[in-house]
Amino acid sequence: MIKYALRSKPVEKLVELAQSGLAEAMDLIVEKFHPMVVKIASQFYAPWAEFDDIVQNGLIGLIKAIFYFEPGKSSFSTFAWRSIESEIKTFITYQNRKKNKMLSDSTSIDSIFTDDEDEQIDYFLPDVSTDKNVVKRAILSIVYEEVIESLKDDEIEIFQLWLDGFSYREIQDKVGVNFKKVDNTVQKVKKIVRNRLSASLLTFLEG
Repeated sequence: MIKYALRSKPVEKLVELAQSGLAEAMDLIVEKFHPMVVKIASQFYAPWAEFDDIVQNGLIGLIKAIFYFEPGKSSFSTFAWRSIESEIKTFITYQNRKKNKMLSDSTSIDSIFTDDEDEQIDYFLPDVSTDKNVVKRAILSIVYEEVIESLKDDEIEIFQLWLDGFSYREIQDKVGVNFKKVDNTVQKVKKIVRNRLSASLLTFLEG
């Protein structure tokens, strides 16, 4: 019912509502702009990736555009196009770099896996094949990009485990820290998100 009432709203108003945490507005924007995402994705070719993967990362770019959009600087359509295109280019560049490294590396399979794990610290790429909640993946990516430089090494490890859905107790055992350290790190991340981004991001993340 809410979604039906929103259909008459201009796009910029829908973006404002989505930024405030209204999931129905977010869904409607994704629905409206999905054809644009597919159109942009069709302009790219990645031998290492399926077309659906490219589209999914384009959708991540769309959702990032929703949260980063500021009225008055450009139309949302223009801003979204650039964000979608940028996210797809980043995805393809990362995939090509990763595959080329695997092909050219003369070391063992074990060392290849180790290198991949190290590389993921530099660039957070959600697993398209297993996680279909594109909104949550996009928000995780936004949060990760924003907070990563403000965290120490052990806090990064705690944060990544928290993103993966581990409980405080499980994180405590894996990292070898106390419960308070885990909670302090998570609260630190939430504070950064509230101060630098928007508290509504946490609504989507925890919902």
